[in-house]
Amino acid sequence: MSKKDRGLVLITGAAGFVGHHMVAEAVKAGFKVRAIDVSSRHYGAMFDALGVEFVKSDLTQKNGLDRLLKDVNSVIHIAGIHDYSTPDKVIFAVNKGAVENLCDAAVKAGIDRFIHFSAAGVHGYNSNPGNEVREDDPKQTEPLNNYFISKWEGEKIVHKYIKEKGLRATIFRPGGIYGPRSEYGLFLVFKHIYDNRNKSMIPIAGKGDKIERGSHIEDLCRAVIWAFDHDETIGEAYFHSDESNMTTVDFFNLVSRELLGKEKKLFHVPIPVMRNVARVTGLYARLTKTTPLFEKAALDYALYDKRWDGSKFRATGFKYKYPTMESGIKETIKWYKENGWFNV
Repeated sequence: MSKKDRGLVLITGAAGFVGHHMVAEAVKAGFKVRAIDVSSRHYGAMFDALGVEFVKSDLTQKNGLDRLLKDVNSVIHIAGIHDYSTPDKVIFAVNKGAVENLCDAAVKAGIDRFIHFSAAGVHGYNSNPGNEVREDDPKQTEPLNNYFISKWEGEKIVHKYIKEKGLRATIFRPGGIYGPRSEYGLFLVFKHIYDNRNKSMIPIAGKGDKIERGSHIEDLCRAVIWAFDHDETIGEAYFHSDESNMTTVDFFNLVSRELLGKEKKLFHVPIPVMRNVARVTGLYARLTKTTPLFEKAALDYALYDKRWDGSKFRATGFKYKYPTMESGIKETIKWYKENGWFNV
């Protein structure tokens, strides 16, 4: 099979931020794509334009998976829930249960290649204090919240199928993913700074002295295609992270310069105060059945460095287009401004 005809790939979570970028990259690389999600959201026209087959599907249900995998050569499993307000039963059904359903179906269907999206936080934070965290470092802390716990449970299932069933899988653990059209993660920092643009100071959780790293969506999708072409990645788990070493304050300043044209003064709010506010807004959100202003679990990120060591994957020969966040953030914010997400 030539690189221009890589066969049919099933991409799950295709209508999400990462998923729709992965669909476009896979088509560009020569794959035929069967895209699945619980809905196509606003990407139906894009899928049609790319000649992609979209199938509405719920991976928590085993029935029908054999039909989804009919004629499929490979799988890129992205689907997951990244919402701390979602009930645990739902999070684990998707981030763990659906993984087992898909791995089992993939083995039965004789799938040649399987890519699984995990998350950097499954390793636990503070695993190697003051140093970069590597894939083989012992865990010193459990994952911070039930999202990461559920992702770790899902990843363990993939490891099990690799060892016991011969699943030819590669696992990616991305850091903070960002890029055009994101509506969560680092985008929420952009929105926070934009929403406070007319105030004299912008609030920031804690001291802002922790190290930040990220994964530009283009580099992440390119890495997946790279893994298809490099069999040495089979059976391995990789952090996918750039080499940035900026603090949270540095990151806020970078975003402010690119978004507002100048750095804004920062008001450091103690973490305990932020937690109390999060509890109150969380209670209000539950009572009114709305989305909380910000989630208590998200504050844990302010307590730890995000120094994921991506050198293991770079050692395969992969080159980042955005090796640090400076250039990636600049281009990303430029896209948001040019496309009317932020009118400054």
